[in-house]
Amino acid sequence: MPLSTSFAAVPTRVAVIYPDVSAPYSQVFEKIIEGIERHPGITVVAHRLSNGDATQRADDWLSSQNATAIIALGQQSHKVARDLKPDIPVIVGATLIAPNGLSGVSLAADPEAFFSRLGSLTPPVRRVFTVYNRKQSGWLIERAAKLARKYDIELISKEAESSREAVLQYNAVLDMVRDGEDALWLPLDQVAPGKTILPSILKQAWQKRLVVFSSNPSHTRKGTLFALFPDHRGLGLRLAEIVVDSIRNPNRGPVLEPLKALKIAVNMRTASHLGVNYNSRLREQISLTFPLRR
Repeated sequence: MPLSTSFAAVPTRVAVIYPDVSAPYSQVFEKIIEGIERHPGITVVAHRLSNGDATQRADDWLSSQNATAIIALGQQSHKVARDLKPDIPVIVGATLIAPNGLSGVSLAADPEAFFSRLGSLTPPVRRVFTVYNRKQSGWLIERAAKLARKYDIELISKEAESSREAVLQYNAVLDMVRDGEDALWLPLDQVAPGKTILPSILKQAWQKRLVVFSSNPSHTRKGTLFALFPDHRGLGLRLAEIVVDSIRNPNRGPVLEPLKALKIAVNMRTASHLGVNYNSRLREQISLTFPLRR
C-alpha cells in the first residue's frame, strides 16, 4: 500500500507495548515492529510487558517516553491499554478484537480478501456458509454480508454462542451443502472448529468436494483448501498509518479494520482433489504450500 506524501512528513514518536514471549512467538512482534518502523517519520520505542503489575509498569514507562501515540500488540497489551486511559491515541493490533472504543486492526482477515479469491483459488462458488460467535465476529459477518452481494455470493451465516452450539450448526451446514458447488468459511473466533469437529468437517468436505477456507494455516496443513494469514510487516505498516491518521484527525471516532495485509497458504493435495490447477501467476502469490516439501 503506497504512503501518501502528507503522512510521510509527520514526525511521530510511537510507544509500542507487547508481551514478553519466547521464540518463535517473539519473532511475530519483532516483524510487526519492523513494519511500524518502515513508515517515514515514525520513531519507535518498545516495551515488553512482564507478568504481574503490567499495567503500572507500562504506565510508569510510558510517562517517561514523551510518546505521541501508543500501539498495543497482543491480547495482554490490549487489556493493559484499555486500563491506561492515556490522553494520546491508542491503536491495537496482533489480537482478535471486536469494536470496543479503540482503533486498530483485528487479526480476523478481511472477508473481501477471501471473496475476491473465490474462483481463482477455488472452483466456481456461489454459496458460502459460516458459523460464528456474534459477540466476537458479528461486526465482521455484517461486513461480509455487504461484500457478498458485490461478489454475487450468497452468504449463509449461522450463529453459535458456544462450542457445543457450533458443533450442531456445523453438522446442520454439512447436511445442507451441495456437492461440488458450495464453500465453508471458518472464521477466526472462539467457536472456530477445534480438534473434535475439524476432522469431521474435513472428512465430509473431501467426500462432498466442498471448498473449505480459513484464517488459520494449521487448518490448511490438515486439509482445508486455503487460508489467509497475517503478513506481519504489512500489519505493522498499517498500524503506523492508522497512528498518523489518528493524530491528524483527533476528532474522528475509533476505527477498527479487519486484517488486509495477508499471505496465502494452499493445500495442493486438496486443490488437486477439487480439480484446481494454479498458473504461474497464482503460484507466485502463494506463500506457503502443504504438504510441506521434504
